[in-house]
Amino acid sequence: MKIAIGLGCSLGDRRATLEKAVRALHAHPHLRYLRGSRWYCSPPMRGGTAKNAFLNGVALFESELSLIELLEVTQRLEGKAGRRRAKHWGDRPLDLDLLLADQPVSTAPKVPHPAIALRPFVLWPLLEVWPDARHPATGQYYRDFPRPPGPGAWPVGILPQHLT
Repeated sequence: MKIAIGLGCSLGDRRATLEKAVRALHAHPHLRYLRGSRWYCSPPMRGGTAKNAFLNGVALFESELSLIELLEVTQRLEGKAGRRRAKHWGDRPLDLDLLLADQPVSTAPKVPHPAIALRPFVLWPLLEVWPDARHPATGQYYRDFPRPPGPGAWPVGILPQHLT
Protein backbone atom coordinates (compact mmCIF):
# COMPACT_ATOMS: atom_id res chain seq x y z
CA MET A 1 0.00 0.00 0.00
CA LYS A 2 1.02 3.62 -0.49
CA ILE A 3 1.02 5.59 2.79
CA ALA A 4 1.64 9.30 3.46
CA ILE A 5 3.18 9.99 6.86
CA GLY A 6 3.12 13.49 8.32
CA LEU A 7 6.18 14.55 10.31
CA GLY A 8 6.35 17.39 12.80
CA CYS A 9 8.67 18.70 15.49
CA SER A 10 8.87 21.83 17.64
CA LEU A 11 11.78 21.06 19.97
CA GLY A 12 15.53 20.76 19.53
CA ASP A 13 17.19 20.50 16.13
CA ARG A 14 13.93 20.06 14.27
CA ARG A 15 15.33 19.34 10.82
CA ALA A 16 17.84 16.78 12.10
CA THR A 17 15.14 15.07 14.16
CA LEU A 18 12.74 14.81 11.23
CA GLU A 19 15.40 13.61 8.79
CA LYS A 20 16.47 10.97 11.34
CA ALA A 21 12.82 9.85 11.61
CA VAL A 22 12.50 9.54 7.81
CA ARG A 23 15.69 7.48 7.69
CA ALA A 24 14.49 5.27 10.55
CA LEU A 25 11.18 4.64 8.78
CA HIS A 26 13.01 3.85 5.53
CA ALA A 27 15.30 1.43 7.40
CA HIS A 28 12.28 -0.64 8.48
CA PRO A 29 12.24 -3.84 6.39
CA HIS A 30 8.60 -3.33 5.37
CA LEU A 31 8.72 0.37 4.48
CA ARG A 32 10.16 1.85 1.29
CA TYR A 33 10.64 5.60 0.99
CA LEU A 34 9.27 7.01 -2.27
CA ARG A 35 9.68 10.79 -1.87
CA GLY A 36 9.40 13.68 0.52
CA SER A 37 7.95 17.18 0.53
CA ARG A 38 9.56 20.46 1.36
CA TRP A 39 9.79 21.32 5.06
CA TYR A 40 7.20 23.84 6.20
CA CYS A 41 7.48 26.08 9.24
CA SER A 42 4.23 26.93 10.99
CA PRO A 43 3.14 28.63 14.20
CA PRO A 44 1.71 26.49 17.02
CA MET A 45 -1.96 25.52 16.75
CA ARG A 46 -4.35 27.98 18.38
CA GLY A 47 -5.84 26.62 21.56
CA GLY A 48 -2.89 24.31 22.21
CA THR A 49 -0.07 24.55 24.72
CA ALA A 50 2.86 24.65 22.27
CA LYS A 51 5.04 27.74 22.40
CA ASN A 52 7.52 26.98 19.60
CA ALA A 53 7.12 27.03 15.83
CA PHE A 54 6.80 23.61 14.20
CA LEU A 55 8.71 22.16 11.29
CA ASN A 56 6.46 19.86 9.24
CA GLY A 57 6.66 17.73 6.14
CA VAL A 58 5.18 14.65 4.51
CA ALA A 59 6.98 11.51 3.39
CA LEU A 60 5.43 8.99 1.03
CA PHE A 61 6.18 5.30 1.52
CA GLU A 62 5.17 1.91 0.19
CA SER A 63 4.49 -0.68 2.85
CA GLU A 64 3.30 -4.23 3.36
CA LEU A 65 2.31 -3.44 6.95
CA SER A 66 -1.25 -2.95 8.15
CA LEU A 67 -2.27 0.49 9.42
CA ILE A 68 -2.19 -0.81 13.00
CA GLU A 69 1.35 -2.10 12.48
CA LEU A 70 2.37 1.23 10.93
CA LEU A 71 0.89 3.08 13.89
CA GLU A 72 2.95 0.91 16.25
CA VAL A 73 6.12 1.64 14.23
CA THR A 74 5.51 5.41 14.29
CA GLN A 75 4.60 5.50 17.99
CA ARG A 76 7.74 3.52 18.83
CA LEU A 77 9.86 6.11 16.97
CA GLU A 78 8.06 8.96 18.73
CA GLY A 79 8.77 7.31 22.10
CA LYS A 80 12.46 6.88 21.27
CA ALA A 81 12.58 10.60 20.48
CA GLY A 82 11.10 11.42 23.91
CA ARG A 83 7.48 12.00 22.91
CA ARG A 84 4.98 11.90 25.76
CA ARG A 85 1.27 12.22 24.99
CA ALA A 86 0.45 14.34 28.04
CA LYS A 87 -0.44 17.64 26.35
CA HIS A 88 -2.86 18.15 23.47
CA TRP A 89 -1.27 20.23 20.70
CA GLY A 90 1.78 20.84 22.88
CA ASP A 91 5.43 21.14 21.95
CA ARG A 92 6.89 17.80 20.98
CA PRO A 93 10.23 16.34 19.99
CA LEU A 94 8.60 14.26 17.24
CA ASP A 95 5.10 13.83 15.86
CA LEU A 96 4.35 11.20 13.21
CA ASP A 97 0.83 10.94 11.77
CA LEU A 98 -0.60 8.39 9.35
CA LEU A 99 -2.27 10.81 6.95
CA LEU A 100 -3.54 8.90 3.94
CA ALA A 101 -3.34 5.41 2.45
CA ASP A 102 -4.48 4.10 -0.91
CA GLN A 103 -7.10 1.91 0.71
CA PRO A 104 -10.59 2.34 2.22
CA VAL A 105 -11.24 4.57 5.21
CA SER A 106 -10.03 3.16 8.53
CA THR A 107 -11.41 4.09 11.93
CA ALA A 108 -8.65 2.47 13.99
CA PRO A 109 -6.34 4.20 13.35
CA LYS A 110 -8.19 7.09 11.71
CA VAL A 111 -6.97 7.16 8.11
CA PRO A 112 -7.33 9.44 6.31
CA HIS A 113 -6.38 11.87 9.05
CA PRO A 114 -9.52 13.95 9.66
CA ALA A 115 -7.67 17.31 9.61
CA ILE A 116 -5.73 16.98 6.32
CA ALA A 117 -7.74 19.64 4.49
CA LEU A 118 -7.87 21.96 7.52
CA ARG A 119 -4.13 22.43 8.06
CA PRO A 120 -1.91 24.05 5.42
CA PHE A 121 1.20 22.47 6.98
CA VAL A 122 -0.37 19.06 6.23
CA LEU A 123 -2.28 19.62 2.99
CA TRP A 124 0.42 21.48 1.04
CA PRO A 125 3.24 18.99 1.66
CA LEU A 126 0.84 16.06 1.07
CA LEU A 127 0.01 17.44 -2.37
CA GLU A 128 3.72 17.82 -3.16
CA VAL A 129 4.35 14.08 -2.67
CA TRP A 130 0.95 12.79 -3.81
CA PRO A 131 -0.58 15.35 -6.22
CA ASP A 132 -3.49 13.10 -7.22
CA ALA A 133 -4.40 12.13 -3.63
CA ARG A 134 -8.11 11.55 -3.14
CA HIS A 135 -10.28 11.11 -0.10
CA PRO A 136 -11.00 7.35 -0.12
CA ALA A 137 -14.67 7.69 0.86
CA THR A 138 -15.72 10.56 -1.42
CA GLY A 139 -13.20 10.28 -4.24
CA GLN A 140 -12.67 14.06 -4.05
CA TYR A 141 -9.17 15.21 -4.92
CA TYR A 142 -7.46 16.90 -1.98
CA ARG A 143 -6.17 19.56 -4.41
CA ASP A 144 -9.83 20.59 -4.93
CA PHE A 145 -10.57 21.09 -1.22
CA PRO A 146 -10.96 24.73 -0.11
CA ARG A 147 -7.81 26.51 1.03
CA PRO A 148 -7.24 25.76 4.75
CA PRO A 149 -8.09 28.59 7.16
CA GLY A 150 -5.88 29.88 9.92
CA PRO A 151 -2.21 30.73 10.10
CA GLY A 152 -0.20 29.76 7.08
CA ALA A 153 2.92 27.72 6.66
CA TRP A 154 5.99 28.59 4.68
CA PRO A 155 8.55 26.30 2.99
CA VAL A 156 12.03 26.33 4.55
CA GLY A 157 13.83 23.31 3.07
CA ILE A 158 13.32 19.93 1.46
CA LEU A 159 13.25 16.31 2.58
CA PRO A 160 15.87 14.05 1.04
CA GLN A 161 14.60 12.80 -2.32
CA HIS A 162 16.66 9.60 -2.32
CA LEU A 163 17.68 7.44 0.62
CA THR A 164 20.22 4.65 0.45
